[in-house]
Amino acid sequence: MSDKGLAELSWRDIATSATVAIIVALLLRVFIVGAFEIPSHSMENTLLPGDYIVVNKLAYTLRDVRRGDVVIFHHQADTSMVRETYVKRVIGLPSDTVTLTHEGVWVNGRPLPDPPQCKLPADPVLASQRSPVEIVVGPDSLFVLGDNRRNSFDSRYWGCLPVAAVIGTPLFIYWSRGGSTDNPLPHIRWDRVLSRVE
Repeated sequence: MSDKGLAELSWRDIATSATVAIIVALLLRVFIVGAFEIPSHSMENTLLPGDYIVVNKLAYTLRDVRRGDVVIFHHQADTSMVRETYVKRVIGLPSDTVTLTHEGVWVNGRPLPDPPQCKLPADPVLASQRSPVEIVVGPDSLFVLGDNRRNSFDSRYWGCLPVAAVIGTPLFIYWSRGGSTDNPLPHIRWDRVLSRVE
């Protein structure tokens, strides 16, 4: 075989390998894992603006959503045709009775502990409401709240979330850049990189 034939063969192999790698990467991105940037303060301090997370899109093909899970989902506001991606924590499952009081959240008559890294105070009752609010979660629906309950656009505003809208659950933070309590200027937050989302 001539040198020219070997060169042509190796370029063909390289092109084939590159094509296969691109297809596999796209399939992984679409069906198995995704990467998202956190844009808002609604999940502080569990997730901060500038956190980049890896999401497991297969999690809920293997098991049901559980109370306390952090989920990524699509939601379309009533006034907009645009579907946005949100991240919130599951508080209520189908048929649960969720009661929001100034002291915290109750589910089926029992107090629900605050998330481990939520931003306190975590009063879930909206400023426009004075008394406790009770919600019965419908079938195939979830009640979700942000961990920063004073600054979160969640089920208190737009109602329960259809289970079918859930994309997956975050696995870990793979990159983090932004301000912090000891340094308000944007910087790489090394202490958050590769930390699990719980």
